[in-house]
Amino acid sequence: MSFTARDDEGDHDMPPLAQSSSSIGHGDVFLLLSLPKDFIVGHDDMAITTSESLLGFRDIPAGTHFLWVQQPGATSRNGYWYVTQDQNSRVHVKQWDQYNEVLSSLPNQAEERHQAERLESIYPKLKPYDMRGGSKRRSARASQPMPFSIAGRNEPSFITDPAKMWQQLTHAISEPFLTRITGIKSVDAWLVDSADCAAGESYRAQYKSVQSSEFNFLFAQDFKDLELLDSDPTRRDVVEDTTDRVLALLRSTDSNFDPYEIIAELQFTFLTGTHLGNHACMEQWWDLVLKIIVRAYRLVLFYPVLTIELIRTLHAQIIYTEENVESTSEEEQEKGRSEHTIGPCPDRPIYQFNLQNRRRLRTALAKYARKLEEVLNGLGDAVTMEQSTARAIFGELESWLFTRGWDLGSKNAKVEETKQRDEIGEDDDDDDDMPVVVDLDEHGREVGLVSFND
Repeated sequence: MSFTARDDEGDHDMPPLAQSSSSIGHGDVFLLLSLPKDFIVGHDDMAITTSESLLGFRDIPAGTHFLWVQQPGATSRNGYWYVTQDQNSRVHVKQWDQYNEVLSSLPNQAEERHQAERLESIYPKLKPYDMRGGSKRRSARASQPMPFSIAGRNEPSFITDPAKMWQQLTHAISEPFLTRITGIKSVDAWLVDSADCAAGESYRAQYKSVQSSEFNFLFAQDFKDLELLDSDPTRRDVVEDTTDRVLALLRSTDSNFDPYEIIAELQFTFLTGTHLGNHACMEQWWDLVLKIIVRAYRLVLFYPVLTIELIRTLHAQIIYTEENVESTSEEEQEKGRSEHTIGPCPDRPIYQFNLQNRRRLRTALAKYARKLEEVLNGLGDAVTMEQSTARAIFGELESWLFTRGWDLGSKNAKVEETKQRDEIGEDDDDDDDMPVVVDLDEHGREVGLVSFND
């Protein structure tokens, strides 16, 4: 069984956005009103510290995009997810609400149209979407020699092409998905905040913007069940393979569940967690990866294309973390990647969220590698093209990790897996609720999360 591409068109019950003048560039425009100078503004895979008030971005291509801001001296961030189309370029308009310290919508459509009408006069002052001039962008760390090399392997195209990287990180995030996960309807852009939390857990938020969201995450009950089962050594094997839990969701009779929702949530939680430092999203991403995705060993038998997309997205996220996200330590930023670092750099925010998870990721992937081979070898000559592709796609991830010093097939990986199983339930309670310590620069800005470029 597999799934096909979705049609995201349709009625979303949202107000129409003004169209840009046909004489002005290509793609959408995102206007930022009343934004003071010295803000950190992030847009997709780039961020800048503004030296003057930033008016916005132009020539935004079709796809899913994420714009966020952080005011000087603040530790919180907020921003908008939005989706652009190939045709009918639109003008998106948001303004800085100084009282509530949040990007907000304009009070009415008339004001929004007025701002769109003055677009031609300010268009030259807008930042182009690709501020690097269309060059193939990689961080300085990416150009350093690898400790190992794999001959005969073709790198996925998203490794060397930033546009394809962002597409791989976001392609499943659609407008219906954003409505579902945020619970916000009848809008053209979805506001998220550093302090947003999972639905029903608003008590955890210490500060929230007045318009922010509560996330409606998948697998909430499954995570609770698995935590109880994993903490009991006599019951662990009962749910060692989580394929049936995924299938139950995919085959739900009370809803027409779209398999892309799982991919989209993996993408949304990773980027919102990474760029905003959102605790709920980081926690959900780790739960999705460690408790569901890399434990669904038989999913390739039923949904091979979904398996391919999940592995490919995880691969892109690990690389993006390594090469596009700055260290949380100023000292490590200055040194870059050490030749003695084994595996992905541990000082990245996603790994600093819970110091045990990086090791758990390695052992979980090592086990997945073995289980995937067992499942596919059991099919013999009946292996389909999609299933063979899933094996190859995981092989690309495995090879990339090997260049960083993680050999998923080594004896050490198996020993660590055994050690980790013995420790399950002993350190989770202590680790999961540990506060995240962040470093601030001389301007009071949090160090890390993205590369800042003037």
